[in-house]
Amino acid sequence: MARFTSALLRLTTTDLWKIALALKAGVRQKSNYRRIQRFLAEYEVDFTALGRLFVHLLPQSPPYVVVIDRTEWHFGQTPINVLTVGIGHDGMTIPVVWCALPSGGGSGQADHTEVLKQLLDVIDASSIEAVLADREFICAGWLRQLQRREIPFCIRLRSDRRIGDSEEGPTLPARMFARPLSPGTERVLEGDRYLFGTEGPPVPVRIVLRHVGSRKAKDPFLVLAAWKTDPGRATELYRRRWEIESMFAALKSRGFDLEATGLTDPSRVERPVGLLALAFSWTRLVGDRRARREGPPSVKAHGRLERSLFRYGLDRLQGILTTPEPQPKAFFDCLRVLRSPTAFLSCT
Repeated sequence: MARFTSALLRLTTTDLWKIALALKAGVRQKSNYRRIQRFLAEYEVDFTALGRLFVHLLPQSPPYVVVIDRTEWHFGQTPINVLTVGIGHDGMTIPVVWCALPSGGGSGQADHTEVLKQLLDVIDASSIEAVLADREFICAGWLRQLQRREIPFCIRLRSDRRIGDSEEGPTLPARMFARPLSPGTERVLEGDRYLFGTEGPPVPVRIVLRHVGSRKAKDPFLVLAAWKTDPGRATELYRRRWEIESMFAALKSRGFDLEATGLTDPSRVERPVGLLALAFSWTRLVGDRRARREGPPSVKAHGRLERSLFRYGLDRLQGILTTPEPQPKAFFDCLRVLRSPTAFLSCT
């Protein structure tokens, strides 16, 4: 794992043939490649322990904002589909649970139930401030599971999702309540409203509506179902869902090139995702530490950072690992962040 992570940081690719070149000096590339294959096929990874490690690495205390989403790519005609749960941290999520799905396309209630079970093996339900998710995660059965476990949530609904004002009354599409809104305005419906599924009792939620696009847009409305969260803060909270998209970008095109693994078997995909999660978490912590010691990255004219804190840390680690001259002091300085991230990041 240490050799793979080091090679990953130097090469910023998950192409296993390229990783094999940098895995161990004096060993043929083909032998290294077979070693990697055996690891990905046979090594028993305790993903719960790994998830707990990532929670330990978070330089923050609960309650946590939890984000769930899915990322998909293709190897030839074969879809690779990974459902991921992360904890929000300063603009990006730190992945703590992931599950490779057996096929492409959207995930279902059984998949959501499985990752929720894995998540609760890693953190307590009482430590969750809110679960954030997009319109794929709106099954009534899934929402009832969150409510039974007393887990707050703020989840986006489709504009055509039907909402009732009582457990047995008539229902209307959410967009009917949102149409009177002017662009940029927001409305919280009074009292509990109800979402219905194919079976089981209706789910009571608070409904928040916001007009986010022009009237010519196909779907100009943001419709949120909130439970045990302040509906007045729902849209502000939901903006943090984008943090998981920033993490996916770092794992893929803007960082470690996850799509290049060439792996298609779900049981083998989960192991390199775990290794990438380790490299990503370490890199982000190094970026945090570098920003505290040297100052943050430069700010461009449009007001955004020139580089993300993930990229800031990756540049530092790549610089240490790729120079011809060994830099053991700088390397172990970065490595110490894995022992006590909170104390390490707070020092000056």
